[in-house]
Amino acid sequence: MRAPLMKRFLYAWLLCLCSSLSAKPVVIETAVWPGFTNADGSGAYFDLIRQVLPPSDYPLDIRINHLGRAWLTVQRGQADLGLGLTQYDIQAFQLERSALPYDEDVIVALYLPSRVPAAALNPTALATLQLGWEKSYNYGVALHIDAVGYEVSSPAHAVELLLAQRIDVYLAELEDLAGVQKKLKSAGIQQQWLANVPVYVGFSPTPQGRQLKQLWDQRVKLQWENGDMQRFYQRFPQLKAPQIGKDLSAHSKP
Repeated sequence: MRAPLMKRFLYAWLLCLCSSLSAKPVVIETAVWPGFTNADGSGAYFDLIRQVLPPSDYPLDIRINHLGRAWLTVQRGQADLGLGLTQYDIQAFQLERSALPYDEDVIVALYLPSRVPAAALNPTALATLQLGWEKSYNYGVALHIDAVGYEVSSPAHAVELLLAQRIDVYLAELEDLAGVQKKLKSAGIQQQWLANVPVYVGFSPTPQGRQLKQLWDQRVKLQWENGDMQRFYQRFPQLKAPQIGKDLSAHSKP
């Protein structure tokens, strides 16, 4: 009898939490990632939020901003949640982290083989090279590389810097390179996989943000248990689902 009682208690607690949070919109501040967080409110990440927080109960107020500024806005409590944060980002911006990641960043290295041998694409050797990476994303920390990278404004800019030998290697998230693949090929720039880094939802460190994190974690847990989340990831094969064991209680804490 204990398990059914606990489940009824969980649903009652979740209902109370839902009612306290549904009075005002959920403010999301994020950068634009085409196909994932489009400026018009479409995209896989926004669909995930609507799956967990139905707009009929939790209307979304989506605000587009530069990545670092978006996370800073969440830190200040001017937005409720941000997306695409690594564990390091969560700690650096002092946010509340979703219990489970919802996707992974596929990090690759762009390089000219005539200048950098493939054997140098390991953490020890990379630390001795001149690296470049996107603003607001510390790839060095994500890859456990003790190095300072030159912040590059765009992948197209990174191509120019590589060709001019201003940087040796550009570290990037694979999805961000979709628009420059032809340019990479024509320039003879190659790319090599380095790591898959889990990314989380980051919630503001405010009473509202902490309540929203609790609600998010519980609803995600329930949707993994009833199969809704598995069906969501089947609809979006471009997303990397977290590794979930049979006992989801192990994932109930950050």
